[in-house]
Amino acid sequence: MSKLSVLLEFEQEMPEAFASFEATAASDHEAERQAESLVANLAGLGIELDELSVPVPMFAQGNEGDRTILSRFAAFAAPTPNPEETARAVVLPVEVDRARLEELEHRPGVTVWPNSELSLFDTGNEDPIDLAWSKGGLDCRPFRPGISIAVIRRLLGVEGVWLEGYRGQNIIVGIIDEGISGEHYPVVGGFSRPNARRPGTAPITSHGSMCAADVLIAAPAARLYDYPFLGVPNSGGALQMFQALLDQRRLDGTPHLTNNSYGFVGVPDPRQWPNHEVHNINHPLHRKVREVVAAGVACFFAAGNCGADCPSGNCHPSGIGAGKSIHASNSLAEVVTVAAVNSRHERIGYSSQGPGKFEPRKPDLASYSHIFANFGPGRPAGTGSQPFDNGTSAATPVAAGVAALLLSAFPDVDPDRLKRVLTATATRLGETRDFDHDYGHGVINAAAAYRWLRRASGAIS
Repeated sequence: MSKLSVLLEFEQEMPEAFASFEATAASDHEAERQAESLVANLAGLGIELDELSVPVPMFAQGNEGDRTILSRFAAFAAPTPNPEETARAVVLPVEVDRARLEELEHRPGVTVWPNSELSLFDTGNEDPIDLAWSKGGLDCRPFRPGISIAVIRRLLGVEGVWLEGYRGQNIIVGIIDEGISGEHYPVVGGFSRPNARRPGTAPITSHGSMCAADVLIAAPAARLYDYPFLGVPNSGGALQMFQALLDQRRLDGTPHLTNNSYGFVGVPDPRQWPNHEVHNINHPLHRKVREVVAAGVACFFAAGNCGADCPSGNCHPSGIGAGKSIHASNSLAEVVTVAAVNSRHERIGYSSQGPGKFEPRKPDLASYSHIFANFGPGRPAGTGSQPFDNGTSAATPVAAGVAALLLSAFPDVDPDRLKRVLTATATRLGETRDFDHDYGHGVINAAAAYRWLRRASGAIS
């Protein structure tokens, strides 16, 4: 009988929810015990548990009751342990028989959510400032050549910030991806379960290693937490990684921000999948992202590679072009959604375009891609699998690195203010003065954002 991967949400409280999740991370036996307890009353409905069936506590429910509990999460920014919390529901990834799905959906106290597969978004002598166009343009296949880290740093304006003593030190960036090479990049923690990939053990050619290299372009002194997806990237795996991140944040105030260079490449039929991540803003994954942001962790998401002009070959026709290619978590109002440009400020033609599904004013800003950082001649991963770091997958960690740089100078800036500063100081492009659906508010500008924060803090007049 055909099986379907889903998330079951049980409407029951979980006292000491963080300790309970920590116990499942430390012991497969405990994870199995908790999972079996949750499904005990659903016998005969074709439910199968596996090694990924780990209960995840949910605090936000997508209603007015969220405000109280999420306001308490702001205290997680402190570098000391915070009190336990009681979860209002529990989500469990399982496999179910397709033929029994409708019966399961009608069980009281249980909500069935899709557990959908995610895609990773990777597809001279002149002064670079002089080559950067102010009005934008388009870079499609064959793409312009890749650019060195030095050029991107010049465009971002990070050297002036470095001269003032800030290089991303004391800031930790959580990278939720397929894993990072700790031999090449400063992985100092992360998350794993028994018999799963440990933080820092991925090959240098991994997608996560590329993201790590790109964070360090603007913030070379930042450190990294590695949150590798467990098995095939799907929303259930991302849900576990965000919960692990939230748990770490509760204990010591880290990480300070996250990079998320993944998402969906098509739009399923809402009549068949009304609760899909693309359609339902209260899917558990989106609620968990909102919990993380409420805890003071800025979340950077790639816009995607399904822009109308030269979309990635992975994109489904249903998810290509303006208004169809930014959806799910990267269209949440709370996150920073990043489009891609090259070093000449030309929009790279695969970069996904707004409006967003949930928040219409997406993307928020654009950042640089097609860089010789992890991939490229003389770079750690060489050119065997990629010519250069590419996709909105690369643009997003470049932007996250700028955020890490700013937070090293202004550690009390919360996610909402950080987003407002980055969008207000971006270099304007596009057809409208303040915003358009190709570039958002413009191209990220580290120097301008730093000056704005200095003025706001009273450091300069």
